[in-house]
Amino acid sequence: MSAANSRRLTDAIARKALPSARGAAILWDAEVKGFGLRLSPGGGRSFMLDYRAEGRQRRITIGAYPDWSVAAAREAAKAMKREVDLGRDPMSERHAERAAPTVPDLWERYRLEHLPTKAARSQKDETMMWEQIVLPRFGKMKVAAISHEDIDDLHRDITTIRGTPIRANRMVEVLRKAFNLSIRWKWRTDNPASGVRRNPEEKRNRYLNKVDVAALARALQDHSEPVSANAIKLLMLTGARRGEVLGASWAMFDLENGIWTKPSAHTKQRKLHRVPLSRHAVRLLEEIKETAKGPYVFPGADGKPLTDIKRTWFSVCKKAGLVEKVEKKSRAGKVMRGRNGKPIMVEEPNVRLHDLRHSFASILVSGGASLPLIGQMLGHTQVQTTQRYAHLFDDPMRKAAEMVGAFMLPEPEMKDVTPMKAAE
Repeated sequence: MSAANSRRLTDAIARKALPSARGAAILWDAEVKGFGLRLSPGGGRSFMLDYRAEGRQRRITIGAYPDWSVAAAREAAKAMKREVDLGRDPMSERHAERAAPTVPDLWERYRLEHLPTKAARSQKDETMMWEQIVLPRFGKMKVAAISHEDIDDLHRDITTIRGTPIRANRMVEVLRKAFNLSIRWKWRTDNPASGVRRNPEEKRNRYLNKVDVAALARALQDHSEPVSANAIKLLMLTGARRGEVLGASWAMFDLENGIWTKPSAHTKQRKLHRVPLSRHAVRLLEEIKETAKGPYVFPGADGKPLTDIKRTWFSVCKKAGLVEKVEKKSRAGKVMRGRNGKPIMVEEPNVRLHDLRHSFASILVSGGASLPLIGQMLGHTQVQTTQRYAHLFDDPMRKAAEMVGAFMLPEPEMKDVTPMKAAE
């Protein structure tokens, strides 16, 4: 480019410019050095800028004519030159922006690197969240372009439009983890999912009393589905998680010494968990093993571990009188209504399988077990997880406090007092 071959570009010049028969040609602007109008053999016209950055000659396209006017393209060229003077490289930044990871890229890496560390049930649930909600919502947006408002709006829509506030909270938790990983991978510097106001959740901690437990035990006897019924019995006797029981194999048990060693792949914390078994649990397992034919303790019809015992659990709860009528809801969490417009009512257990785990902990508390011991029995790795059972210690602690109080400051014994006669 030389000053002799340049002139101040105008829209009239750009409009009348004809392509060169010898290939692409450039009309250089006399006002802004490096700014010009490129003429392609096919008749296309586009504005570009030549500049040097880090010792390299660069050429960047600004935009096509007439979509861009000469004045607008010239101002854009001036702005780019100012960036270059400050040490930036507009061309490299444009290439980096085009190559920047997208939300689908985030999901793909999350799926390959983080999802396998979770339990099978969590993997299925999170995959559904990404494929049915996150990816359709954000499309091919860049990871770095997702804002706090984007996540907040998604949380609000799931809460109000879908009517599933708890699901909305779980969604934010998944995205928070994904964006934390994106920071580690240097895809962005902050987490847009942090600080999203969660919907209030009421913790469901149901503890079965002796009457409830006795009713369940009676309902489990001679059940028509013995495999799943026995799985429920083991849940009651061990406080284990549903997936740990259903996926158990005989190789995990040392029945002679009464030990259950759960491999890391079968526990929520992904850590090996060794736990002693009561003689009742050992007896149950010995009875099951007498007729066992495969490697799994609770096999399905195909020989593989059972994955779902909802039907058996419902029938057991119904027989035990532990059901209630509730409004039927769709998979999206919306109340389903009949032709009369009224909610459709269905029977559901008022006790969850997971409540057996809570009840196991409450029985340990009543037996005098400490929180650390309960945590070890349940396989907790975080102290705060076991802390949810701390309130169950109120009665034992109150009795202990009363004992100390009676020792320190015993109440004076009441003396016999002769009642006074009423005045005549």
